[in-house]
Amino acid sequence: MSIEFQPPLADANDFSSIRYAATPTFKLTDLVNFGPVDVDGLTFTYSGGTALFQAAQRLKVSNNVILVPSYHCPAAIEPFIYLDFECVFYRVQPDLSPDYQHITQLISQHNVTHCLIINYFGVISNIEVLAGVIANHNIDIIHDCAHALFGLLNYAKQPKYAQATICSINKILPSIDGGIVVFEQTTTKQLASVSTMTEFKALLYLLGITGVINKIRFMFTKPEIAEPSHQQQSDFRYFDSTKREQRCFSHTISLLRHSDLDTIVKQRRENYQYLCAALSDTAIGKPLVYQLTNDCVPYVLPFLLDDANDFNKLRKRGIQCLRWEEVAYSDCSVSQDYRSRLLQLPCHHQLTKQQLDQMIAKIKEPL
Repeated sequence: MSIEFQPPLADANDFSSIRYAATPTFKLTDLVNFGPVDVDGLTFTYSGGTALFQAAQRLKVSNNVILVPSYHCPAAIEPFIYLDFECVFYRVQPDLSPDYQHITQLISQHNVTHCLIINYFGVISNIEVLAGVIANHNIDIIHDCAHALFGLLNYAKQPKYAQATICSINKILPSIDGGIVVFEQTTTKQLASVSTMTEFKALLYLLGITGVINKIRFMFTKPEIAEPSHQQQSDFRYFDSTKREQRCFSHTISLLRHSDLDTIVKQRRENYQYLCAALSDTAIGKPLVYQLTNDCVPYVLPFLLDDANDFNKLRKRGIQCLRWEEVAYSDCSVSQDYRSRLLQLPCHHQLTKQQLDQMIAKIKEPL
């Protein structure tokens, strides 16, 4: 079955510089506190995509048919395509819950072996109900918690429902790379580490030293004309198969272990609720989820525009509002609509109240 992803709707290069970024930036103060993170049972990977690859590879059987949500980022689907899974898309409802009737229908029509469940934005999790729907069908669940680092850490302590759970560290923490996969059966896999020199270069980049050196070099040298690359291009936009057996940088693991995770959880939840309260009466749209459950730690705030054309106007005001524009073509009307109207607004732990107020003012300002 051929899968065709839709082209992006916008180009980041067309917009002004970012004033309110979707993710935090690295600061040395991120390394001063020791977090209570137990890494036993965690397999560290290069990215969330390669964590999905590790999960799928481990759970792969002879004929693999996986149910995947129609609303997704291609990064969540490409590892399965690489491993020759047949991907069958299930519809989602306007609140991004699965269309359970459609899933039951698909199970009756296909020899389904796996099911991908996405935790959307660290806010919307449907795993418990969906796991109940497919419980009697001998289907392995892969839980994509790319947006929900803390959800994965909780599952690692007491795995529930899913045979494999993955996350992206750099969605929540200011790291360059990093993914994690944890399996229901407590086993880990030691992936290949990078060279000391590569690790050192990455650390310089994380500290911002590389950028400073490049600026100084540019001041005293003529810019070189880049030679055309003869390297074979990947068929995938997001999945890098060359990194599929590579572990993340050691300093990424250190950042996870040394971060003040309790403060990060508290600040992200407070920022989310503060934004929701302020944006409940906007003229251009509304938050998709107003209240967080006790175990939710948001990656971003999902905000549904009334008019998709307002995305460009907000983006030009310096707000790095993201969209999943490249969803695959499917018969799910919600997914095809949300690729243009559902925004991901920043709410990360480094945003101050002053910055939140400025962002709110930019959103409420007449467009």
